[in-house]
Amino acid sequence: MVDETSGFYAPALLTGTSSEFMGHKPMPRLLRQRRVIFVLGPDGVGKSTVARLLAGSGHLRLDNRELDRVLLDRVRSGRWDEPLTYSDALVLDGPTWLRNRTGAVQLLAELAQSRAISGYRTLFCQVDADGSIEELIAVMAAGSSVVVGLRFPSGRRARLRCARRLCDDLGLPREVAVGSEELEPWRYDRLVAWLVERTWRKP
Repeated sequence: MVDETSGFYAPALLTGTSSEFMGHKPMPRLLRQRRVIFVLGPDGVGKSTVARLLAGSGHLRLDNRELDRVLLDRVRSGRWDEPLTYSDALVLDGPTWLRNRTGAVQLLAELAQSRAISGYRTLFCQVDADGSIEELIAVMAAGSSVVVGLRFPSGRRARLRCARRLCDDLGLPREVAVGSEELEPWRYDRLVAWLVERTWRKP
């Protein structure tokens, strides 16, 4: 899709619950093909988990503090450390505070795009809804990236179905899922804690 007024080429957008990107369904072709992936969504929706699964085993992960350090090293030395350049998959949990840091945005885009040219995958995981990820998306080359927008299951049936699937994954009896659809706010971390507690209390 092209926004002709701004010259901005929008990336591909895939939406769904985290379970849809965790092996319960076939992986969308775009996620297999494209090398720059942005994972967005509300707190507790499973962004980091999905990003790690999409990256595969043996990936390199940096949190926001480590990312600031490697950006500073890049400015000082004029090059990226080799592990950042050549790891098969790089997961960046962040970054944040990029709206007024044009230089940092350009450097991260440079890293992701150079890795993509070499066939390596880079995943940016949103940790704060401060507009930083959107700044990065806007400077990526057309057709190079895909945005995964995660959401929580909507509706009681969908929530209960998700809870039962989670019971299967955790080795818990499915019957403890009954009632979890009423949790508010409904989040995966609260759901897991609720299921485990119900299992302990089960006679």
